[in-house]
Amino acid sequence: MRFQWLKDYQELEEQILYLKWNLNKSKLERNRWVYGDLSDVRLEKNSRSASLETIIEKLENEIDLLESQKNELLELIDSFSGVDNQIVRLKYIERKDIYDIAEITGYSISYIRKRHTEIRKTLSFVDAYEDRREERIKKQDELEYYSVKRDQLSLF
Repeated sequence: MRFQWLKDYQELEEQILYLKWNLNKSKLERNRWVYGDLSDVRLEKNSRSASLETIIEKLENEIDLLESQKNELLELIDSFSGVDNQIVRLKYIERKDIYDIAEITGYSISYIRKRHTEIRKTLSFVDAYEDRREERIKKQDELEYYSVKRDQLSLF
């Protein structure tokens, strides 16, 4: 499949975002149990809350592993030649618009637009990825919100 690397990259990106979102939720829950409104509640031995530290550690390790894989894939992608690969990388990984891509590559805007249209015909999976964009943005915004409000102990 042509441009399978883009699909792999997008899947890694979504997995990392989800894990970061899950990690954030787990840390917020842990903070509720340690410092917040649940600090006086007794934990059951085998409950999810009792194993939050382990869950957090596993999530952090998984994120590190996926980030490493993503960086390796980016190094591989950077080694690809050809204008089509360059257009796809700039458009879908670096999030450049057609005008910026034309400037970077030295091709005309009309040529880049035409090549991009042809490429899009072969990238049916990109449509599904773009459809999930709003959900990804919502998770990213939530992560940013809670990283700024560190004194926040719960989601409620």
